[in-house]
Amino acid sequence: MKKKKIFGFSLIELLVVVAIIGALAAIGTLSYSGYTSSAKKSAATNTMQTIGLMQAEYYSLTGSYYGGECPPTDETVEGISQSLFDAAEDEDVIDSENYLFCVVTDDSESYIVKACEGDKDGTACKTGATILELNAKGAKTNW
Repeated sequence: MKKKKIFGFSLIELLVVVAIIGALAAIGTLSYSGYTSSAKKSAATNTMQTIGLMQAEYYSLTGSYYGGECPPTDETVEGISQSLFDAAEDEDVIDSENYLFCVVTDDSESYIVKACEGDKDGTACKTGATILELNAKGAKTNW
């Protein structure tokens, strides 16, 4: 009597492979979300530095720094766009991956640019979101 050779994988072998692929996918997903959040934070940092450069230009033209209201909201972003970047009312000059910005002045001799991650509507800061700050000397605080 001839024995048939069966080629293929057993159920246990397939389950082990699926478990390994699942573990790798979970690790990859966590790493990817970390990369995207750090990229968004870097984009917000670049935008804050751009706002700082525009503050220097605004100061050279007017003799004082632009200062708006805080905490960061979509209205404060619009005010920065119109005042510092001379943007039209509906023009989006500042677009930094769902981050919101505002500028606070201290007696027109200094300023602090603040940023936070916006909520789903993009109208206010997320609950518990870290507020990033950049002062007139370029020093980062609360990072």
